[in-house]
Amino acid sequence: MFRTRRQLQRQFEDMDAQLSILEERQVHEEVKWMAIEDRMHLPSGALADTDRLWWWEQMYSLMERHALTELSQLRKSGLL
Repeated sequence: MFRTRRQLQRQFEDMDAQLSILEERQVHEEVKWMAIEDRMHLPSGALADTDRLWWWEQMYSLMERHALTELSQLRKSGLL
């Protein structure tokens, strides 16, 4: 059964809030990644083909906001 975009959006909003809390607590990056793996893992049948690209765009945006991409790490370290 496919999840609706609204359901998926809610999942991203919840994950965003959780990552913000983890950042406030100054946890190690590995803890953030474990939270993402735990909360964002979906069976392949949960996404409609028409939503896959959208889902990945949302995931990358979430990771970028919380400095979990290589690009955001370079910006954070002042190399960009």
